Amino acid sequence: MTSAARHGPSARGIRSVGFWLIVVAASANYSVNAAAAPLLTRGTLEVLGQDAAAAGGLVAITGITAIVAMAAAGVAADRVGPKTVAVAASVLAIAGVGLLIVSFTVPSIAVSRLAYGAGNAGVTIATTSWVALSTPHHQRGRALGYYGISVWVGLAAGPLLAENLYAWAGNSAAWAGMAILQVMALGIAALVASTPTVHPADARKESGPASPESLTAAALRRSLARAVWVPAVISLAAWGAQGLLTAFLVLHLQAQGMPASGVGGAATIFVVFAASVVVARIALGAATDRIAVTSTARASLAVVAAGLSVIAFAPTFWWAAAGAAVLGVGYAPLYPTLTLMATAPLPPARQSTAIGFFSAATALGMAVGPALGGLSITATSSTVAFVGAAVVQLAVIPVVRFSAPARETAPQATRA
Repeated sequence: MTSAARHGPSARGIRSVGFWLIVVAASANYSVNAAAAPLLTRGTLEVLGQDAAAAGGLVAITGITAIVAMAAAGVAADRVGPKTVAVAASVLAIAGVGLLIVSFTVPSIAVSRLAYGAGNAGVTIATTSWVALSTPHHQRGRALGYYGISVWVGLAAGPLLAENLYAWAGNSAAWAGMAILQVMALGIAALVASTPTVHPADARKESGPASPESLTAAALRRSLARAVWVPAVISLAAWGAQGLLTAFLVLHLQAQGMPASGVGGAATIFVVFAASVVVARIALGAATDRIAVTSTARASLAVVAAGLSVIAFAPTFWWAAAGAAVLGVGYAPLYPTLTLMATAPLPPARQSTAIGFFSAATALGMAVGPALGGLSITATSSTVAFVGAAVVQLAVIPVVRFSAPARETAPQATRA
């Protein structure tokens, strides 16, 4: 690695400038991701004159691509470093968004979604790995929690910016704004020094009997599978429920007699949910590093199930808001906890791969949840679908006991 690549602020935990630059870059990336689906739907319907089925199919391309791209990005980050993957993936995402500025047709949208889906997934996994590997173990849960707030910043800022750009200047201008945001993500990430990938306090853990060099390829695959499968199962269940919530919450609450929009409308419940996640992430950040990951995962799943159950039977806006607040508390520590669960049993040189594979399960959950939820709603009702999602959370709690133990060199706070 050249000396130029090492220039810039380093990411060395939550008090470093480099850490917060990565969070800002991730926020810009998530803003584009959150804005792209509704913006693409609007453009497909209003600019191209296509129907909702066509819009939905085009939007879905990115989610399907992400499942594969996340796993590949994790492997690549272990081989060439998170910064290299973040920069390369950002360039791919920029190309995908930029294509829509010059050509907004169904074929070009399909190509764009493939490129953007792979690029966005790569940036997501690379920045997550960058934060995890450059933060000392005793701060890692809190750091991942703070990093995760970038998702909710993106969900709040991206669609708002895109919608206003579309209304003021049209479809091409809105996509140009998204391209600028993606370029910002690239520029900010490029400012951060690419070394050290592993925090100096933990660098010694690369050596010893559990180091990658001392294991065969088959043993590495077995250790990776053992570390990842439990977080992956939990992710599939939890993010399947979130996918159901995203797709059908408004429809479900409308069936209970609530309006879709307005201050007391069903859509406002998403704001309550997002705010609850952010507040709980900040409040519970340090606890993620002090409490065993298995205990946190069990508690989180139980709280998510409780929130889904309240929403399932909510007769009024305030009941639904209470359920969303509970749901946010359940989700807040879940991603940091599952990241620790997937990475703590592995040497640092294999942790990005683990993050990529278990994160792919979250993307799969977001795709499967709405699909199964739609079938359930068609056959029964939305109440049954939400109750079913709650039952699934409780059903996977026993799986937590099979999680792989942390490496002996890892701090006690992250052991199962």
